[in-house]
Amino acid sequence: MCISWSFYPEKSARIYAKLVHKMGIKKREIDKQTCFNDTCYANEMNDNVMLYLEESYLKGTQQFLKRKKDIYKLVQSGELVLIEENEYYILDTMWYSYPFLIPEAKDFLDELGRRFQLKLENTGFECTQFMLTSMLRTTSSVARLRKWNRNSIKNSAHLHGTTFDISYKSFKNTRTLTDAENLYLGDVLSKSLWELRNEKKCWTTHEIWQTCFHVVVR
Repeated sequence: MCISWSFYPEKSARIYAKLVHKMGIKKREIDKQTCFNDTCYANEMNDNVMLYLEESYLKGTQQFLKRKKDIYKLVQSGELVLIEENEYYILDTMWYSYPFLIPEAKDFLDELGRRFQLKLENTGFECTQFMLTSMLRTTSSVARLRKWNRNSIKNSAHLHGTTFDISYKSFKNTRTLTDAENLYLGDVLSKSLWELRNEKKCWTTHEIWQTCFHVVVR
């Protein structure tokens, strides 16, 4: 029996103790069962903003857009592309950002979606979509966001069109998903991102307060 609690490491000690009590297994016997030792990919993705901010700017639009109308000029020139829902992902209601990214970030998103779907084959979760919660921001939307979001910074990588956030708790399926199923899907998503990060295709930060992965395309 394999139990995955890696996405909530702060709860693992309590879950571990309950398993010992419920199953009547001694600690040394559980230690021999390698299926309990699950890699926590989410915790390994903790890239700091100073690591990627300069390259994000150089790879991105290289200008700070003040308002929504400024975005369309870059869309017309091909520097930004519209991100629309497809078979891989859906879009959340974005109060502080707009669904636009540089073309390379769009390609990365689709590659992430393909890898996510491949890992869901023969699991009963085929065609599940992950949710994008934030993308391109303007200086105006950043100013509004900073009034309540403790993680938001003035010189955000979201200003460059290279960056997006993905929820690791919300997924769309043809049926209502349980909390345990969302937890499993979050683990699958984290492994997909971890692979791309190891291939040096992105930087990723596991954000606990916002329950999302902050992804910057390299």
